Amino acid sequence: MAQQDNEPKSVSAGTQPADSVPSSPAGDENASSPAAKTAAPAGTAEEKSASGKKHGGSKKKHRIPLWGRVLLGILCVFVVLIGAAALYINGKLDLIRYDDGSVDSVGTIDADEDQDLDGTGLVENTGEMIMPEGSPFEDSNVLNILLISTDERTDAVNDWDAFTHLNDLDGTSDTTEFSEDARADSLILVSLNIQEDTIKLVSIERATGVPILLDGYEGEYDWITHTFRYGGAKLTMETVEDCFNVAVDHYVRINFNSFVQIVDAVGGIDINLTEEEAAALNWEVPSNSMLIVDKVEPGVNHMDGYTALQYARLRAIDSDWVRIERQRTVIQAVLDQIKNATPMDLDNLLNTVLPLVQTNFTKSEIAALLVQLPDFLGVTAEQMSLPADGTYGVRYGMDDRLMYDPDWAENIAILHKFLYGIDSTSDVYPNGETVETAVDQYSDEELDTFAEYLEDNSSAVDLTDLSTLWPVREEESPEEDVSSALDGEEEDSEPSTARVCLLGDDTSSSESLAVRQAMLTRLHEQEGVNYVLSEEGFAAGVLLDCYINDGPESLYDDYLALHPDADTGDAQFCQWLREYNATQSSGDKLHIIGLGEDVSPSLAVKALSLLRDEDAQPDDSLSDIVYWMDRNDASATTTGSKYVILRLTQLLDEDPELLETLFGDNTAMVELFCDNSAEAILSGEEELSGADLAQSMYDNFCSIYDALPEDARFFGCIRLAEASSTSIVGKGEDNYRTFASLLDGSGSPVRGEVDNTAVLYVTSAEETSSFTPNNRTFDYTLLRACLPDAFTGDTWIDLNGEDSPFTREVGLFLPGREDASAAGQYFNSLLTIAADAD
Repeated sequence: MAQQDNEPKSVSAGTQPADSVPSSPAGDENASSPAAKTAAPAGTAEEKSASGKKHGGSKKKHRIPLWGRVLLGILCVFVVLIGAAALYINGKLDLIRYDDGSVDSVGTIDADEDQDLDGTGLVENTGEMIMPEGSPFEDSNVLNILLISTDERTDAVNDWDAFTHLNDLDGTSDTTEFSEDARADSLILVSLNIQEDTIKLVSIERATGVPILLDGYEGEYDWITHTFRYGGAKLTMETVEDCFNVAVDHYVRINFNSFVQIVDAVGGIDINLTEEEAAALNWEVPSNSMLIVDKVEPGVNHMDGYTALQYARLRAIDSDWVRIERQRTVIQAVLDQIKNATPMDLDNLLNTVLPLVQTNFTKSEIAALLVQLPDFLGVTAEQMSLPADGTYGVRYGMDDRLMYDPDWAENIAILHKFLYGIDSTSDVYPNGETVETAVDQYSDEELDTFAEYLEDNSSAVDLTDLSTLWPVREEESPEEDVSSALDGEEEDSEPSTARVCLLGDDTSSSESLAVRQAMLTRLHEQEGVNYVLSEEGFAAGVLLDCYINDGPESLYDDYLALHPDADTGDAQFCQWLREYNATQSSGDKLHIIGLGEDVSPSLAVKALSLLRDEDAQPDDSLSDIVYWMDRNDASATTTGSKYVILRLTQLLDEDPELLETLFGDNTAMVELFCDNSAEAILSGEEELSGADLAQSMYDNFCSIYDALPEDARFFGCIRLAEASSTSIVGKGEDNYRTFASLLDGSGSPVRGEVDNTAVLYVTSAEETSSFTPNNRTFDYTLLRACLPDAFTGDTWIDLNGEDSPFTREVGLFLPGREDASAAGQYFNSLLTIAADAD
């Protein structure tokens, strides 16, 4: 019976057992009274399992597998590390001094500050500075940072006993202070190529003249470093962007105190010193550095921060150009010092360095840059300085301060090539193509202005008269005579003529001889010009001068034999000068002065032999020189000629009085030759050209000028290529400063006394004249449209008249070059010679 009681009772569908409990009300799915639980049928295990799956009953618990627990652990550690790294980086970034670079007020520079620039031998520009057009060039892979060094300093770096205060440089507020009243001392553009992992350093010479880009300063110029004083780092960045057409993304600022502490933080740096640099740092020669703690020696020295600062400040022994090279050397030495730094070293370095700089980088930008930092450790930086050599002159700006005057187009091209490579698609810098200017580029109003000026400032020229050339300039009354002039007293003032009259000409043209003859005749007879400047070398000039002053006619044959590449036009001119001098009195003859480079030893010795004093009794020790001079002709050996030149230079150093026994009153001429030409001949240097030739001619002129009478006046027929300017003929390595402009530039003995005329041979035909010395130099379009008579008859045009457009916006030269300087900045006048005129 017990077994039967235990058997389950069957229940028909739709029926309810008598002892069953009514179901819970609808919707009360969670009703769980004890009775209900008791009444639930037991069922089998399979049924229970099925019921559980079907009705969401109890589930079996599972543990995370081992690999999952490991992965989760790694993820947690990674999150913790990221958080720690973020806290670490954020802690470091909090050390930096953030500043957008703006200032609250405009500062000023004292009138007597930075007045020590030497512009000797550089072309002076008195016109408006021609700035580049276009937006700053950008490359997403290149980050340009302007490193600005300002002149804040404490006793620890500036006193003569500064080394006794070095312990004060401890990173406290006194030694990390940045002032709004500071001046920038140097500017270096640091360019990081993130794709190629390269670093490029571009020093911008501090005396570079730039426009002040502030309201109220229109037309004013000052040193580029002074812009920091006017408008802080923000204005300096904008100026670099505008002048060099290159994007400057950010700035980083340090000062003298920062410099010392940064170098010390990397453990010092290794610098290779020259003998002169070592002597300057040790104060064995005059130096602008301060006293250092330990003496240095020529060669490699391991320097602390203070000594490195004094090295970077050196300029008294050479120039500011070399100083900025030293500054880049220090930067490279710091990079070399940290290339093998350990993580702990870098941590300590960041703790020291970050509080020492000011920047407009944001924290997120610096964090992103720190990720790239390891790729740049150990990189050797490429370096350069701007403005580039041969691409700048000088000008006077604020407070009559002398500054460098760059050819911006040239320097933009050079900088862009250095930073980005050659980009033929860029419209930011010139690509060298010559494009003819169209008249429709000018408005009707502009054309009317040009035509009106040309009509009032041009005239037909009679080459037998030339009375319209080089208008006489009145001398300014002395300051003490102003009162008498105001009282109505008339002063008798003699008109003054130019000391130097230059002709930019193409000597190979058949018309050139007639032009030169006519001009020189008038200048000699009416204005007292008595010396003819030549592009020949000094010695060649001596030979030709003897020839035109009644010397043997064979001298010219000797000249041709020793100078077989002599220009035909020059030969005809020399023959005419000989005939002309024959008609002049003995005290009124013309003389030739060679300013160029002597390249033939035999020709040089032939000329020197003409300077011998016929009545002198030379010392016996000079017999070897006399022997080679006596036999010097076209067949003389080069070795013998060089021997003579070598002996003369030795005598000049050892016993100059002995030379007088051979050359008498002409000894000074021999000294000039030895100083200016001997070294180049003996060394066999290649013939000079471009900027080097122009500079050499200028230097030779200055040397000769001192030896000539005070009333000396000069006429020079210089080829148009030599009389042009950097902005007019070519660019890059083909550029050169002009001899004509150098003569009228800062430091020249004849500054303000030079008149120069460009002579162009033209044709009335529409196409460009084949007579033009350089067809890509001169743009005929505007002149032909406004003054067509200049192409049918000889015409003189004053380019520097009152309100002349040719001294301002009208380039006239280099077709298609909107950035080409105005013609009137390089030539006083323009003479067009109609080659097909009757």
